Amino acid sequence: MAAQLSSLFKPGRNCCRLARAQRAALLIDGEAYFRAFAEAALRATRTIVILGWDFHSKTRLHLCQESVPDLLGNFLNFLAERTPGLRIFILAWDAPLGFGRDREPRAGSAGGWKPHPHIEVHYDSNCPLGGALHQKIVVVDGALAFCGGTDLTLGRWDTPAHAWADSQRTNVGETEPYGPVHDVMLAVDSAAARALQSLAINRWRAATGRRLPVTRVATDPWPESLRVMFSDIEVAVARTVPVGAGREAVREVEALYLDLIATARRYIYIENQYFTARTVGDALAARLAEPRGPEIIVVSRLDSAGWLEAPTMEALRTVLLHKLRDADAYGRFSAWYPDSPGQPCCDVHSKLMIVDDEWLRVGSANFANRSMGLDTECDLVLEAGGNPSLRAAIAGARNALLAEHLGVALIDVREALTLTRSVGGAVRALANRTGRTLRRFEQLDEPSPVVIALANGVADPDHPPVPVDELIAGLSVGTPTVLEP
Repeated sequence: MAAQLSSLFKPGRNCCRLARAQRAALLIDGEAYFRAFAEAALRATRTIVILGWDFHSKTRLHLCQESVPDLLGNFLNFLAERTPGLRIFILAWDAPLGFGRDREPRAGSAGGWKPHPHIEVHYDSNCPLGGALHQKIVVVDGALAFCGGTDLTLGRWDTPAHAWADSQRTNVGETEPYGPVHDVMLAVDSAAARALQSLAINRWRAATGRRLPVTRVATDPWPESLRVMFSDIEVAVARTVPVGAGREAVREVEALYLDLIATARRYIYIENQYFTARTVGDALAARLAEPRGPEIIVVSRLDSAGWLEAPTMEALRTVLLHKLRDADAYGRFSAWYPDSPGQPCCDVHSKLMIVDDEWLRVGSANFANRSMGLDTECDLVLEAGGNPSLRAAIAGARNALLAEHLGVALIDVREALTLTRSVGGAVRALANRTGRTLRRFEQLDEPSPVVIALANGVADPDHPPVPVDELIAGLSVGTPTVLEP
């Protein structure tokens, strides 16, 4: 059975590497991840490597340890000073000038963070026009790695309670807390961590022209407080790497999405910041059209932020939701967003998919076109291989996520699943029981063709965006045209 299931992963098509993790754990929300990261970093002896879309030295870690600095930059300087043999490497996306009001000045510049001499910080500009380094990876001593949707930056920390106006969610220099945010990360060790170390080494070399040290240690940085959820499990590493000078495109993220969707038999559960990817959406629509295909449950954010992102990404989501509803001849599709009456909705920032209690996928890739071909991404997929205990652990992770979103206890989720024998049925049965709940995307007004063209051409392409003058030229007066990238 395990060998048959493992044949889903095809190195060179949908994953760059297969490796086993002796231990793995799903970290739900920023509180769990920041604590695990800090505990592992405190155990580091040789190297800490951080890859991210953003990095901010004034990020609060919420450590509550009297002798340990709480702000990220001070914390890393503390580690470098305390452990002379430790080297820390940070690679963040070289974002265009003016991109993101929360980004801090470059490390070492006027107004920027002053890193310890044993800390190297570089900004990755090895991306195509409009593309970004979007990976969120941390590797500690080559023995433990974190991968998922959370950057070590402002506005990411939260507890599973997602309490509105929680004063702990206040960034340095601000007086009001930012809104609730939900995200997930995976922790893996042993060979899976070494696979991510190799990925980080390759990315560092592409960005800087230099090699990172390959670290092997006898010590164990796994945090004592981090409960092992999965033991001796197969892990696949999937990447998106855009085409570049002397570099072929890698679209493993997209290929693995398509393969997992095609393989699903009972259900596909998706959490994602965005829900816009055309090719992957078409694959979901094809499964919904099958008489005996899987049910598909989507949890996403209600509102996007930003003058360009908000109208365009929401418009593309509406297009895809309409497509899937039209294809859903057998009533197996539902799409939801977290809601608490009288409060802003929790921002779903996670990038997660669970299929049939058999596969758990977590990474940096959004369910968006740009994550399939334009941005640099990394996802991890855990495979149960038919092992009953691993399947139960994956199902338990899914239940914990549903309980959090629906504001109910785990036992309520398990009972609803037993009664309905359906993940979507359980969500429908439990929705609206409490103030904090999941609500359906109901009102889906048809977006403007001009906004759709802007979204396809600029906001969410899978290749370098269309220049604005060409985009405008592609829209004929009186007969709006949707430009396909």
